[in-house]
Amino acid sequence: MNIRVLSTAVLAAVLSVAPWPLHALALEAGAADGASSDDASLYADGTRAINESRWQDAVGLFDKVAQIRGEHAEGALYWKAYAENKEGQSASALGTCGELRLRYPKSRWLEECGALEIEIRGKSGDPMPPQAEADDNLKLLALNALMQQDQAQAVPILQKILTGNQSEELKSRALFVLAQNQSPEAQKLISQVAHGESGPELQIKAIRMLAAARGKGSDDTLAEIYQHSSDAKVKRAILQSYLITGDSAKLLAAARQETDPDLVRAAVHTLGAMSDGADLLTLYHATNNAQAKADIINSLIASGRNGVAPLTEIAGSEQDPDLRRKAIRNLGIAGGMSVAPALVSTYEKNSDVETKKAAAQALFLAGDAHDLVALARAEKNTDMKQYLVQQLSVMHNEEATAYMLEILNK
Repeated sequence: MNIRVLSTAVLAAVLSVAPWPLHALALEAGAADGASSDDASLYADGTRAINESRWQDAVGLFDKVAQIRGEHAEGALYWKAYAENKEGQSASALGTCGELRLRYPKSRWLEECGALEIEIRGKSGDPMPPQAEADDNLKLLALNALMQQDQAQAVPILQKILTGNQSEELKSRALFVLAQNQSPEAQKLISQVAHGESGPELQIKAIRMLAAARGKGSDDTLAEIYQHSSDAKVKRAILQSYLITGDSAKLLAAARQETDPDLVRAAVHTLGAMSDGADLLTLYHATNNAQAKADIINSLIASGRNGVAPLTEIAGSEQDPDLRRKAIRNLGIAGGMSVAPALVSTYEKNSDVETKKAAAQALFLAGDAHDLVALARAEKNTDMKQYLVQQLSVMHNEEATAYMLEILNK
């Protein structure tokens, strides 16, 4: 792997936890590049010195390579700076990086030197100001280092980025850096962004990051933002964020109070994804809106086993035939074979053709060929028998296939 083709976002992540493997990868890449050049031997000797932690020898060897000004001069200057820093000569390391920047302004090794400079300045208590870096990636790398070294300086800089004319990508990544920090200053700033002080696009990102970073601790803030917002996108983001925080009570309250049917649907679907069948059933009984009831019945599928009891109750008590049939069909999806006896009972005790078809469809969706075959054999109504056979005809099941052969051989 050639470290020089990696983004500095990756560079930052690796550097923050293990600077040595990062440099070893870069060194390995540089050594491979030099296999055919005149200075390859010196460069290889320098590589061995680095790997053996012989820092003074490495400084001398890479200095010679740099003086040759061959194809490895740029990499040699970086590794000279690296070895100087390891030997405790941080000022010399910074000077060598400056030489690389002056002599080779377009070098592929400038990012490595930039990261090294940030590391050196961070350890010395003199963090590199992110404003000094033109590259967005290095700005974020510098900010990461600054947040570790001096939060008092970092937070105002992050605020300036979030409210300034920087790219949306830089702002988003700055927001991510901010969300990882638990200091009161950082949390206050991300809360301000979540309230919309830096625009709607960043507001939505901040809401999601706030939920991910704080969990249930963000619920009251999210509820307050929801209450005062008129932006449907912001409200939808908050409803979806409750899935991250696990706050079904806030979702239930939003679904009950919201007047926008699309947002009610979003709340209902999120409750379903949380497997909260009990709250969905409560909401079902609290509304008289047929579309809202249909959305709840559909959302109960996502609740899996937790949706079986509510769907069973709705299927047995709902007076609206369309809603009742929808609940029956969805019961087959949510409950599978565990609800087969109830579905068979529903089929046998109902004379309504559409209800019987809904029960048959539910058995099909549950994959229950055995009961469908039994019902087909017992069915006297030609149309219903044909409907049952139609369901069986598309099931790849041994019992279904055997019954098809039985019909053909009559």
